[in-house]
Amino acid sequence: MRKGIKLALTITTLFIAVVLSIMIGCAKKAEDAVVSPNEINFVTDYATALETAQAKNQKIIIDFYTDWCVWCKRLDSFTYSDSAVIEMSKSMVFAKINAEVDTLTAQKYIIPGYPTLVITESDGTEIERIGGFLPAEEFIETVNNYLNDVGTLADYLRMADTNATVEVNAIIAEKYESRGMYDMAMKYYRQVIDADPDNAEGKTPDAMLSIGGILMRDKLYDDAIAQFKKVIKKYNGSESAIDGELWLGYALRKKGDTTAAINHYETFLKNYPNYEDSTRIKETIEKLKNPPPPEEG
Repeated sequence: MRKGIKLALTITTLFIAVVLSIMIGCAKKAEDAVVSPNEINFVTDYATALETAQAKNQKIIIDFYTDWCVWCKRLDSFTYSDSAVIEMSKSMVFAKINAEVDTLTAQKYIIPGYPTLVITESDGTEIERIGGFLPAEEFIETVNNYLNDVGTLADYLRMADTNATVEVNAIIAEKYESRGMYDMAMKYYRQVIDADPDNAEGKTPDAMLSIGGILMRDKLYDDAIAQFKKVIKKYNGSESAIDGELWLGYALRKKGDTTAAINHYETFLKNYPNYEDSTRIKETIEKLKNPPPPEEG
């Protein structure tokens, strides 16, 4: 009888030990899954990012990405895997937001392309943003500069108050455009053009092209076409003129003037027979001449 009781107690003790061991092991695995020293612990939704940042009084980096974005994947592979970037993430809230899933947050920050990294205060107020891929060392330097208010939109606006150079105004315009603040971008691009009509500082053609691009976004195609023609005429034969030619063809297509677009591209190839991307232009002409049949239903 005593042997039976002893055996039962032994089995019970072993069972409890095994269960505790499994529970401890699972807890350890769960802990490792949440915070690994070899990877960034990304927050995956905006509300949690704000809540965490405010609780810890930390800044936020929101990485807006899509599943098909090649450069987003390069950020994951080459930048976020870097030990120094991982260390930086411990003092900030790093969030990854799929812009095609959380469309409301993407719209809130007016995300023009991917990847776009928005650096914010703990309450979500934008400090600055990074458009595109940066390798680890440049990423760290850029983020640290922005956190110290160096090179931000606010920083350049202060510069403009004391010394509104062509270069400063051009940078301000680009920063406003990247934030989707197109009226302000247009204002500063025009200041660049007015201050340097002879393009002594090399910023005027890009400012003119950018204005055309903004007009395109607003579907003001005739105004955009006129703008691109100005660039082509004023800077004939230059790289800026070539860019203007390509933008003009695109504007004609967006306007729906297929015949004019075809004629423009064919003339472009005659004028620039050695253009490096002529194959793509020829493919575009072929698609315009032979559009796919409309889908049924």
